[in-house]
Amino acid sequence: MQGGEFSPYLAETVHYLKKALEHVANETQGKMLEKYIESFSNGSTEAHKDSQRYWVKDLSPSIETNIGWIETYIDPEGFRAYWEGLVAIVDKEKSKKF
Repeated sequence: MQGGEFSPYLAETVHYLKKALEHVANETQGKMLEKYIESFSNGSTEAHKDSQRYWVKDLSPSIETNIGWIETYIDPEGFRAYWEGLVAIVDKEKSKKF
């Protein structure tokens, strides 16, 4: 497979995702990261979909993350998506109040 214009960035992302595997809180998070690594290494759309399946199964994490081509905001065909990443730290005490 030939890499595209994002190859250097994805290679760096994969490098750090492999390091992050050492710090996951549970098996679900580990599988999610493994699927990110697979997708970002070989371009597998199915692997990225699998990462998202694990993401929704990771219930009540203290730190929530998601990364990749997630949303197709302005593409009427739904083919092109924006690269996004998020990190959210959950304040469980404040969440109880809401």
